[in-house]
Amino acid sequence: MQDEMHDEMMMKGNEGAGEDNKVGPDPGETQELRILIDNNQVGGIIGKGGANVTRVREEAGIFLSILKAESNVTERVMVLKGQYEQLVKGILMISTLLIEADAKFKKETPNLQEGQTRLRLLVHRHAVGAVIGKGGAVIKETQQETGARVQVSNDPLPQSTEKTVTISGTPMAIHQATMRVLGQLRENPLRPGTKSYPYVPGLTAFPAVPAQFGQQMYQQQFSPFGMQGGFGGGEGGFGGMGAAAQANTQKIAIPTICAGCVIGKGGAVIRDLRAQSATNISIADAESTNPNERVVTLTGTPQGIQTAIFLIRQLVEQYQPPPQAYQQQ
Repeated sequence: MQDEMHDEMMMKGNEGAGEDNKVGPDPGETQELRILIDNNQVGGIIGKGGANVTRVREEAGIFLSILKAESNVTERVMVLKGQYEQLVKGILMISTLLIEADAKFKKETPNLQEGQTRLRLLVHRHAVGAVIGKGGAVIKETQQETGARVQVSNDPLPQSTEKTVTISGTPMAIHQATMRVLGQLRENPLRPGTKSYPYVPGLTAFPAVPAQFGQQMYQQQFSPFGMQGGFGGGEGGFGGMGAAAQANTQKIAIPTICAGCVIGKGGAVIRDLRAQSATNISIADAESTNPNERVVTLTGTPQGIQTAIFLIRQLVEQYQPPPQAYQQQ
């Protein structure tokens, strides 16, 4: 996975937050909030010489980080960490900065009036139910009592488990609605063990392998080429090339211990993976210099390759070593 790189930002503690918090989670607990922002809004949040982000950090007492993104993307992910009251105070300040940034670039967003903006929260797909409520009751109440508009995306963002919860309105309306959203998320936490793949704009990297394997998956992008014959040896023989003449090729590494669950008995699983993704998949034998990893070669359309990566990732993350594997260690 991509390392988190920071444009600014280390948090200084804030002893402040003196308001009586009658509604919402324990204000003493730390909570993380991920927000999707446009590239042209980044400068407005940071400010000249970092003045804006320094003010938000010091006055709200939050950790604020704008994560480094791949080139040629239009969006960035901003991460906030702090106590409940600190986060909602930071949101009020950030919403004001977003309005100023939009005005500077003369950005017009449909359904927004002057003095309004939108905040796109990134929320795990299994957690949005708490934001919506049974029959939409929570989201309706939030909109009625805050004056903000709250929308939840139908599908997760590409290669992630995160959906967008878009809150639109004045900074104060967004502030109040975010208070409710944060409260719902804290009071309805994800179940232990729930898989989480954070959204990274423009990045298609494989996530880290579960900790018990002590390895990381990797991928390498190659230029399109004419396909000639198969790849790899051993079980790689399951990856015979199809009839397509040209395609993208991408390689990833998986832990050797997980290879069997990707191949399946008699190659049944890997055949199913190929069929679902319309992608050629080949698994090479482990190299003697690196016996703990096996290289998987994927050949097909970019969309097909990413589908195959997603499916393989699920298999690897769900892999459970048999009991005897522990006994032999």
